[in-house]
Amino acid sequence: MAGMSLIELMIALLLGVILTLGVTQVYLGTSQTYRLTDAIAHSQENIRFATSMMQRDIRGAGGLACLRDADDLIVKLQGTRVVPVGEGVLGWEADGTGLGDAHNVTAALAADASGWSAGGGAGAFPAELVGAVVAGTDVLLVNSAETLPVGVTGSSANSINVDGANGIPSGRIILAVTDDCAAGELFQKANNATDNFLTLADASFSPGNSPATFTLTYNAGAKVVDYSTTAYYVGIGTSGAPSLFRRRLDTGPEGPQELVEGVESMQVLYGVATGPFKRADLYTTADNVTNWENVASIRVAFMVRSEDGANSEALTRVFNLLGTEVTTATDRRARLVATSTIGIRNRLE
Repeated sequence: MAGMSLIELMIALLLGVILTLGVTQVYLGTSQTYRLTDAIAHSQENIRFATSMMQRDIRGAGGLACLRDADDLIVKLQGTRVVPVGEGVLGWEADGTGLGDAHNVTAALAADASGWSAGGGAGAFPAELVGAVVAGTDVLLVNSAETLPVGVTGSSANSINVDGANGIPSGRIILAVTDDCAAGELFQKANNATDNFLTLADASFSPGNSPATFTLTYNAGAKVVDYSTTAYYVGIGTSGAPSLFRRRLDTGPEGPQELVEGVESMQVLYGVATGPFKRADLYTTADNVTNWENVASIRVAFMVRSEDGANSEALTRVFNLLGTEVTTATDRRARLVATSTIGIRNRLE
């Protein structure tokens, strides 16, 4: 009846403050856990997507449909190929990122091609990638073939007829194989994807064909294949973040495709078959590969970062990417590293 005393009021206020602090702490902890879990899940999804895209091309690297080898192929294309016909893969190793090396992650593009090396007479760094690759990340090139879902109905001197829209844009590289799989021709097509035939590109295209006529005859049962040379590398995406890119190097008009945002580093090792059996006996960097025809598998590692703010405090971390110690920037991002080994079906026994 007399009401509360000052002491009782102070005790009630203290209990209320303690309870509020406890609830706030639980909320902050739950919120932090959610942000970190969501960031990791997003990074895992990015890694799965990046790996699945590369697996499809790498597994079929070096394929020539049903031809036994490149000696059965007539190359109509003018100029030289970045990756020679019949070879599956080619790569460039970023200097200072080999086995046992240490590297600090950067989001800066290299100004030129002086920071990469390749063995086995790989030739010059692809001109299309100069100034587009993040320094300290490896570059992988893959030759792959995908059979078109159309049937051949016949051919003439400069066209192959098919039973539906060919589905391939103008300028793409096509591999045509005779119905008995005895020979084939590699050429650049000139006509549109909606046409039910494929014609040879003339000198107005790049690289064009010489001569712009077919040497072989293609009957029902022949195969037409989309033959691509694709580069995988880390560049800077539209948001300004490092990203995994995919770019076809066999056709001029097509630009790079940004596949996955947040890929800070890609390191690649090549499984070389040194013995009588076509299986990888050792894994080495691109600059130590002496014969690219002996590469039977690819081992690739990604380091993927989340959006900033996933962690409660700024951290500097060190990760191992295929024997390279990679040091991150100091920030609050979550990061994951994933490694995948992919066999080249046309090389394995």
